[in-house]
Amino acid sequence: MEIRSDDGARVRIRPIGYQPGVDPPDDPDRATPGWHDWLLIEVDARTADGQTWSHHYPSLMVEEARALGGWLSGQAKAAVGPSPAPASVRFTEPNLALRTRVIRRRRLELTVEFSAESLPPWMRRPATAIYPLTLTVSADALAAAAEQWAGHCEAYPPRAPSRFPARGPLPGPLR
Repeated sequence: MEIRSDDGARVRIRPIGYQPGVDPPDDPDRATPGWHDWLLIEVDARTADGQTWSHHYPSLMVEEARALGGWLSGQAKAAVGPSPAPASVRFTEPNLALRTRVIRRRRLELTVEFSAESLPPWMRRPATAIYPLTLTVSADALAAAAEQWAGHCEAYPPRAPSRFPARGPLPGPLR
């Protein structure tokens, strides 16, 4: 999906495969447990002043990726109604997080927070570093991005029950 801000900033995020080094099985009945828990996510970002960076890293679990589409869609719908409260979503891996704040009817401020391996290369990398990329977008643009994201996620089937625990808990209810 691609989201462009009024000020020229933008972010492109898309799943590009399952976790590296773990190939999808030819026979799903004999799949190695956990092979499809993590998606390799490609990110390409540009700030309003033209600085760019990109990376790819297994940042989202399949379930988290699918839930993100619904969260984005819900945020776009909320921006059409009376002033909803700011909302955020975080994931098991801390690389990406998103926050929204309605700035006026049908206009949102979407902040994509990058951390850990997702930080821009010009930043120092202490464990607590976060780089916020704030985008001002219309509710319609966010809804279109949510649809685009859902389309990307269709290529990755939902996780089957695994005999191994996930790296951490799935995010609570997306708000």
